[in-house]
Amino acid sequence: MLILISCSILFISALALIVLRVTQQNSRYAWWTAMGGATLTTISIFIWQTQMPFRLNLLAWQPDKLFVNPISFHADGISWPLALSIVTLTLTSMLTSVARPGVSNSLSWAGSLALGGLGLMAVTSDNPLTLVLVWGALDITELITQITSADSAADNEKIVISFSTRALGISLLLWAHIVSISQGGSFDFQSIAPISGLYLVAAAGLRLGVLPLHLPYSSESILRRGLGTSLRLISAASSLVLLTHIPAVSLNSNLTPFLLGLAIMAALYGGWMWLRAPDELTGRPYWIIGLAALSVTSALSGNPLGAVAWGCALVLVGGGLFLASVQQLWLNRALLIGAWSLSSFPFSLTASAWLGNLGFFIPFVIAAQALICAGFLRHALRPSGRDTFESQPRWARAVYPAGILFLITVQILLGFFGWDGASQIGAWVQAIIVSVLTFGLAWATPRFRVLNPIRAHWVSSTTTSSPDSIYSNIWGVYRAIGRVSQSINSTIEGEGGIMWTLLFLIIFISLLTQGLP
Repeated sequence: MLILISCSILFISALALIVLRVTQQNSRYAWWTAMGGATLTTISIFIWQTQMPFRLNLLAWQPDKLFVNPISFHADGISWPLALSIVTLTLTSMLTSVARPGVSNSLSWAGSLALGGLGLMAVTSDNPLTLVLVWGALDITELITQITSADSAADNEKIVISFSTRALGISLLLWAHIVSISQGGSFDFQSIAPISGLYLVAAAGLRLGVLPLHLPYSSESILRRGLGTSLRLISAASSLVLLTHIPAVSLNSNLTPFLLGLAIMAALYGGWMWLRAPDELTGRPYWIIGLAALSVTSALSGNPLGAVAWGCALVLVGGGLFLASVQQLWLNRALLIGAWSLSSFPFSLTASAWLGNLGFFIPFVIAAQALICAGFLRHALRPSGRDTFESQPRWARAVYPAGILFLITVQILLGFFGWDGASQIGAWVQAIIVSVLTFGLAWATPRFRVLNPIRAHWVSSTTTSSPDSIYSNIWGVYRAIGRVSQSINSTIEGEGGIMWTLLFLIIFISLLTQGLP
């Protein structure tokens, strides 16, 4: 029941904001409504701790033979940290919106609250049917949001491609459970057949842009912070939760080392591009790919707790950086706590990240983690490019830092309390090596040209990354085939269509008559 209460608060608050928008466009109560809903939901998530684990079953669908398991949700020590991360991001988005008056409005606040509710439903989904429905709702929400803010036909094309890859991920999830049922398993995560495990990895990897490596996120126009950040990070967290349901037996497959290699390549690529991005918002797609790839790597090494840890870091550490839109020296220094959360030191948020069996891949994982940490240090300490508090009222100067500090506090809290991966010693030797490499990269970045920032991947430039070039060539071939097909259709269906039909008929008859004795 607590899950239903938490989600209902967010959805009701979003609906109230829409009503206020329609009836009183400039209502002074809109921000307070959004803040109240996000705050109450955050409090309710902490109340979950008093009853965990618990389950919520909704009405079963008909017919019973087709829908064996009802729509259900489950809260435990795995889903709770992801749920807390999502509502913390939602509350922080409301608190920091006071510093973005030019792009923040009641509709964007309503969108962030609704996304938070869908994210809670995704991370607590107890069976594939529930997760597929929530994924579909998230994808449609993103599609509508992005299309309404797109600036050109090229952007629309990227948005449709992004939606298509996510839809293919949903198809893989459904196929995984069709295979599970054919092997005698049931349509839930607890008793899924081992043969379906790698299909789950592929479904999550495809939606995250890790397997195969690609950028599933199109560029934003005006929704770069606030709603844009919620949309990107909550969507990623909702896909990462699937990695926690992979049967351990399925990781004994011969394909596991191959998938591990692909995931680590994606992590190295994401970390490298994140380090060299000109600013944090331009590099946000690479941040998501890098952290998601590390999460996939942890899952494939037999460590679902590590997948959750990297998912929480993706939302909490990234959320603090992407929502920090105002230049404030002491707050920029406070953001550096996120580097500790990414370090895998004992009792940090990611202390449980490398408890699995990585073997030969450990050096590459260390390199990817160091690249991501060094990129975070560089963007957190960036001296310019943000607004100032000079034009903000006094109350806004107090509310905005509170939002960023709350995100940082939750990062620290999850290192000690609340879930199965808390209070872990972890691989502290590996954490020390990562820290040394991180400081080395941070020192070398301003001194070596190869580590200097590059332009955004969607901005036309003389150099493009290899994955972008490969997918651009593939898409060019697809367009060429489409033009040829369109030309044939225009020729046959145009004014001369009847003549072409008669010609083909004559040729067909002549070929038949040649075979007669």
